[in-house]
Amino acid sequence: MSFEFLDATALAEVVTLAEKSDPYAWPLPQWRSSLKDDWVLAKRDAGVLVALLVLRKGCFETELLYLLVEPQARRQGLAAQLLDKSLAYSEQLNAERMLLEVRASNQSAIALYKGRKFVQEGKRKNYYPLLADDKAMTSKGHEDALLLTHWFI
Repeated sequence: MSFEFLDATALAEVVTLAEKSDPYAWPLPQWRSSLKDDWVLAKRDAGVLVALLVLRKGCFETELLYLLVEPQARRQGLAAQLLDKSLAYSEQLNAERMLLEVRASNQSAIALYKGRKFVQEGKRKNYYPLLADDKAMTSKGHEDALLLTHWFI
């Protein structure tokens, strides 16, 4: 498996991966924008895109916008590898912190982030919309987002 940076030429492939891996996948315009403006790191297995991470660079910080692994490729450490690369890149940029938000029900992602010394610094109540059959559904049809930060300073 190899790492590579993606650009707009990978749009169709990225959208296909996202749609088959995430019921809440970004719409096409958002992917188009990220592939143009953000740092998109991906992993391939035998030439097939199986995981990706989107990182936005800001002034003194980075923000992890999306971390996605194809269902059949999960539990193999790909998310951790991508996250570690993004943390190292953020340090190279002299970022003071990396920010992210995660669904409160996504316990495996939360464990990964906390294992990398992310701390919860807030919560957005009823932030993420849910599908009708989602077990995390609240009466409003939304779920909380946890705001996590990894401090480099």
